[in-house]
Amino acid sequence: MRESFGSAFMYNLIIIFLLVVFAFIMGTVSYYKAFKVNAIIINAIEKYEGYNSLAVTEIDRLLNTIGYRSETDFTCQTRDGVKPLPILKGTYHKYCVYQYNAGDNYRQYGVVTYMNIELPIIGEFLRIPVFSKTMRLYNFG
Repeated sequence: MRESFGSAFMYNLIIIFLLVVFAFIMGTVSYYKAFKVNAIIINAIEKYEGYNSLAVTEIDRLLNTIGYRSETDFTCQTRDGVKPLPILKGTYHKYCVYQYNAGDNYRQYGVVTYMNIELPIIGEFLRIPVFSKTMRLYNFG
């Protein structure tokens, strides 16, 4: 009887350990994907020197290739007192872009993407924002 109790306890420990390891791996993969999406959006904004229709076209094309979540009824919240830029036509992915006018001759953009953790029965369990900023984009002229 003593050994059967010990093996049941050991099985419980193994199951808990596996759950923790898989949760850690799931979180790491979700964070990597959100950070990769941030980098794609920032690169497109810097390439086209602003959040414009050319940047949006490239962002949507690249996000479709990596399978980032698309949602049509998503709204962006105000962040640090800055309102999000209006969503341009053709944008169906879940990200927000903010313009920071830090100086007279340059501007910066902030991008928020989301790390989504979903469970099969519950659905979207957790949504953590991932924020990053572009380099300074100078206004010449």
